[in-house]
Amino acid sequence: MRSKRRKLPGFILFGGTVLLGLALSFPASDAIHVLSTNEFCVSCHTMKAVGETFAMSPHGGNNSQGFVANCVDCHLPKSNALHEFWVKGTDGTRHVFMEYVMGMTALDYDEVHPKRAEYTYESACLACHKLIPAGARDATVDSSVRDKIHATVLKNRERDDAFHCAGCHYDVSHPGLRRVMQEKYYQALAAHANK
Repeated sequence: MRSKRRKLPGFILFGGTVLLGLALSFPASDAIHVLSTNEFCVSCHTMKAVGETFAMSPHGGNNSQGFVANCVDCHLPKSNALHEFWVKGTDGTRHVFMEYVMGMTALDYDEVHPKRAEYTYESACLACHKLIPAGARDATVDSSVRDKIHATVLKNRERDDAFHCAGCHYDVSHPGLRRVMQEKYYQALAAHANK
């Protein structure tokens, strides 16, 4: 005669594993939240000009609603948690390495700006901005023309990287970035010359 096996230890092991996973995920979630704030993102010297120009933009609070986006709202994909975590980790590691190991003191605007679509995710733009219908957000552009442009972009973006929100809206979140970066460069030169 076979004895009945008790399933209670398996259930306890599974329940304990779930509780341990939850207990570990809360501190990780808090860490991700802290590492995703605008204050943290612009804490590196190389990001100071980026932070200043962001504050002057509609995304940085310069709008009638007072809305302020987070850097990660634009610079992380809106896909799944694993992909977002991977992008956050690899981008963060690259930034820290370049600043603290390689001694980078400023971004190279002419190198980075043409690659802006690589650092701004279309899925992030579309998560906040519902393009069709586009509505009359900008009085300088006829809304029917704007709707046709957006429809063309949306139709072609899957097969052609040139059709990307950042292709047209290239300084919307960092207006005057090149100028501010040049001013900071000249200020650093002047400070060095006065030593």
